[in-house]
Amino acid sequence: MRVRDFRDDDVGGCLAVFDSNVPRYFTVPERDGFIGFLTSLPGPYLVLEEPPGTIVACGGIAIDAASGRADLCWGMVRGELHGSGLGRRLTEARLSRALSDPRVRFVALNTSQLTTGFYERFGFVTTEVIPDGYAPGLDRCEMRMVVAAPER
Repeated sequence: MRVRDFRDDDVGGCLAVFDSNVPRYFTVPERDGFIGFLTSLPGPYLVLEEPPGTIVACGGIAIDAASGRADLCWGMVRGELHGSGLGRRLTEARLSRALSDPRVRFVALNTSQLTTGFYERFGFVTTEVIPDGYAPGLDRCEMRMVVAAPER
C-alpha cells in the first residue's frame, strides 16, 4: 500500500471511491461539491494506492494556522473495502501530516453518525449533531480532537 499526494490525474480514481459510497455514506448531490473540492484543494489531499495505480482511499487536510485548526476533509475508502484497515491507515497519515505543523492545536471534522465510532477511536469527540444535516436519516456530526493547549 502506498500513500502519496493527490495529482490532477487522480480525479477519476477519487470519484470512483466516492461513487462506491453512495448512497450509504454520501448523497448524489454531494458529488458536485467533491468535484469542486478536488479542483481547488485547500491543503494536502492524500490517496492510498493498492495495487500501485489503483486508488482505494483518499482524504484531505486543511490547516488554518491563525486559529490552530486542522480539518480532515473528504476522507473515504472504497465501499467494498470498509473494515480492511485502509481507513485507519488514511486517518493516521492525515493526522500525522496535520500534527507535523506545530501551529495545530486541534483537529476537526464533520461526518455522519455512521462513522463517529471510527473517529472516536482516534480521540475525537462529538461536539454537535445536526439531525438530517446531510440528508434524511444522515445526520451531520461535528467532531473535534484537542492536541495541545492554547499558548498563553
